[in-house]
Amino acid sequence: MRIKSLFITAAAALALAACGSGDSAGAPKGESIAKVAAPAGKAWTDVVTKTEAGGYKMGNPDAKLQLVEYGAITCPGCAQFSVQSTEELNEIVNTGVVAMEFRPYLVHGVQDIPGFLLAACSGPDAFFPLTEALYADQQTWLSKISTVTEADQQAMQKMTPAEISTLLGTKMGLIDFVKSRGISEDQAKSCLADKGAIDALIAATEKGTKDDGVSGTPFFILNGAKLDASSWNQVKGKLVEAGAR
Repeated sequence: MRIKSLFITAAAALALAACGSGDSAGAPKGESIAKVAAPAGKAWTDVVTKTEAGGYKMGNPDAKLQLVEYGAITCPGCAQFSVQSTEELNEIVNTGVVAMEFRPYLVHGVQDIPGFLLAACSGPDAFFPLTEALYADQQTWLSKISTVTEADQQAMQKMTPAEISTLLGTKMGLIDFVKSRGISEDQAKSCLADKGAIDALIAATEKGTKDDGVSGTPFFILNGAKLDASSWNQVKGKLVEAGAR
């Protein structure tokens, strides 16, 4: 992945429609699945772990229904899905029947990197709340990418990925965004410059493309079957068919 060549404007990003799709033929169907109690003193939405695929899984790790979303932080369709699904999906996850794994995917290249680095900056427990907050305010911060000048873009050609990430995170106001949510400026800048984390995002994106055939976001998989779905209503319908009711 040629990270320095994957820059697009906010206007183009906001114009892109959701393009996740797949084949639901193998999606599970069955009777209602019994609820599973969460550990004492916790809800299943409090149980979040980093996965080997580079994602973040929320819920009962042994849930009978394992939902995966590949999403991009600058994807309008992903933001719409997040806003529409969060409340109901969290309720379903708290039954212990469904576990939700979000896998970052750099569908828009470099401009997806800063948001994902900052969403992961405080560790797994804060990943979902920060990602939901970024999606809820996506149009505001993403529109600020228009402040990236021609001179900035020329300079980016000679920058390292970490330097590009820091520049974009600053221009889009993402440092200030997370500062109001418990992440210090120094911590944010450290996360934006984390080469290992950037490399991991690129590797996870390449793996998603190769192993799961991801070409657009949001892209959903349920128990290993790709779903022909891009909206919350569509995904919820598949979960209900599979026994989450």
